[in-house]
Amino acid sequence: MKRLVLTLCAALACAAQAAAPVTSTEGKLKDGTPYRIDMPQRWNGAVLIGLDYASAAPGLDAKALQAEGYATAGTTRTVTGWALHQAAANALETLDLFEAKYGKAEMPIQFGLSQGGHVGALSMQAYPERWRGAMIRCGGLSGAVGQWQGKLDGLFIAKVLLAPDSALPVTGIPDDWERGAWPAWTAMFEAALKTPEGRARIALAARVAQLPEWSDPRQPEPAPDDAEARAVGLAESLVRGLLRQGMGSRNQLERLSGGNVSANAGVDYGALLAAVDGDGLVRGLYRKAGLALDQDLAALARAPRLEADPKALAFVATSVFDGDLAMPVLTMNALGDAISVPASQQAYQQAVARAGKGALLRQTYTHSAGHCAFTPAEAVAGVHALVARIRSGSWPDTSAQGMSKLAAAARLGESRFVDYTPPPLLRPYDACTLVGALEQAGARPFGLPGQALPRCIKEQPAPAR
Repeated sequence: MKRLVLTLCAALACAAQAAAPVTSTEGKLKDGTPYRIDMPQRWNGAVLIGLDYASAAPGLDAKALQAEGYATAGTTRTVTGWALHQAAANALETLDLFEAKYGKAEMPIQFGLSQGGHVGALSMQAYPERWRGAMIRCGGLSGAVGQWQGKLDGLFIAKVLLAPDSALPVTGIPDDWERGAWPAWTAMFEAALKTPEGRARIALAARVAQLPEWSDPRQPEPAPDDAEARAVGLAESLVRGLLRQGMGSRNQLERLSGGNVSANAGVDYGALLAAVDGDGLVRGLYRKAGLALDQDLAALARAPRLEADPKALAFVATSVFDGDLAMPVLTMNALGDAISVPASQQAYQQAVARAGKGALLRQTYTHSAGHCAFTPAEAVAGVHALVARIRSGSWPDTSAQGMSKLAAAARLGESRFVDYTPPPLLRPYDACTLVGALEQAGARPFGLPGQALPRCIKEQPAPAR
C-alpha cells in the first residue's frame, strides 16, 4: 500500500503539495473586480495572470507551477463579463499591483482559458509592451465577431428549418432567457431529435457552425462509419454546447454593446455546407430521412437576414485580432470543443501569418472532448514550451510528440496531444473588415485609454525562422 501511495503521489506531483508556502494577496481592483496573487517563496521571475483565477482555489497545474517558482495571479469576470477590453485592463492592473509589491517581473505572461484566453489575446494586442508571452487555452481566437457569426449560423439554420414560424430568438436575446428562450429552444430541439428529419436538419446546422461530432467526454467518440452516432454528437454540440452560450452570453454582449455584433446578409449556406460536408454526412442523413436538401437550402436562401450594428462592432473592436504579434504565443485547443471550435484557431493562425509573425505562434491540440477540459500535465507542458521560447528565442518541439514529452516530464498524469491541422473558419472576420465596416458607418472603434486598437494589415512576407 505504501508503494502504491508513493507511485500515485509521484504521478500527481507530490512536489507541488509539499512545496514551500505560498503568500496570497487578495483584494478588489478599481472597478470592484476581485483579484488574487499567489507568490511562491522562491520566485523564478515569471508571473502567470489569467481571468477567472480568483474565482476558485488554484488547481493542480497552478500548484505544480508554483512549486517550480512561478507566481500565479488573476481576476474574475463577475464585474466585466463580455466587456473584454475592461477585463484586459484589469489584468494589467493586477500586474501593476504585483510589481508594486514584489518588483518588476522578468516574464509577465498571459495565462487564460475560455473567455480568459480571449482576454489574453486582446491584452497582448492592446498592451504589447507589457507582456512577454501568452499561453491561450480554448479561447475564442476568431475574435468577438468571427466566433459569434458561427454561433449565429447554427441557431439561424435551426430556426429556419425546424421552427420557422416560432418566436425563438437568434439575436435580441431577452433578459429572462433562462426562463423563456432557453427552455423553449431546448424543447424544440428535443422534439426534433425524435425524428430522422429533425436529426438531419440539426446536423446541417451544427456542421455549418463547425461544431465537433464529439464534445461530451462522458460518451465514446463516434466511429467514422456510424452516421447516426455522429449526428447525435453534432446535436449534443449544438443543443448542450452552443445553445446556452448563444442565449446567455449573447444577451450579455448585446446589453453591453447596445446591439448585434454578427451578421449573415449575403451568406450562401449551400456553399458553406459544401465546404464542410465533403464526406457527405449531411446529405446521407437527408437521404435516409427522405428529405430534399435542395429545398431546405432554398428555404435558407429566402429567409430574411441579419445585419450587424456599427455601435456594437465598435464596442468589440479590441476583440478583433490583427495578428501583429510582438511576443511568443502558444495556443491549446481540444478537438471536441463546442464552444471554442478548432476552426477558430485557424482564423488566428491566418491573421498571424498575414501579419508576417508566424514564427511567434505555435498551436497545439488535444484529442479530447469538452470545453477547456485540459489535464494538469497538458497545461504545465504548454507553460514550459512557451517559457523555453521566451528564454532561448527558439521554440522547442511543439509537435504532439514533443508536447507529450514535456507533459511526461511534469509527472502530473496523462496527456493527449495530437498533431492536427484545423479546417478553415467558414466566416472569418478580420481587422481589415472591421476597419472598413466602421469607416463606412462613420463609427470609431472603442478602446480604453492606453489600449492599442487593431490595424488593417495587408499580407506581409513571413520572416526567416
